[in-house]
Amino acid sequence: MELLNSGKIEKWDPQNPTSSGSLPRLVSTWNHGAVTAAQGGPTLVGDILGDWREEAVYTNASYNELIVFTTNQPTNTRLYTLSHNPAYRNAMTFKGYMQSHHPDYFLGAGMARPPRPNIAYAGSAG
Repeated sequence: MELLNSGKIEKWDPQNPTSSGSLPRLVSTWNHGAVTAAQGGPTLVGDILGDWREEAVYTNASYNELIVFTTNQPTNTRLYTLSHNPAYRNAMTFKGYMQSHHPDYFLGAGMARPPRPNIAYAGSAG
């Protein structure tokens, strides 16, 4: 599991917990052009691309580009984006990026396949 902490993406090891200040750093977002925490921090953190892993979306200091941080680690797990889950999506709106969002089903090792989201395209206005 990785943690996002003031623009630092850090590696969390549940078998060897330590304070946030001593976690191995994977990325400093500002080194890739993202605004710093003092400038506003991420625009959104959540699973928007699919596969259950969350992305961190930032803007640059000129506010004319989006910078998306995602994983480069492959996975065989395929799920609808967590954003399709009503509980997760609702948590994204009232908590913003400040706290973790959670779906309304168990997400982890040994989980049952989640139900297909009830998604329908809206008809065109005409």
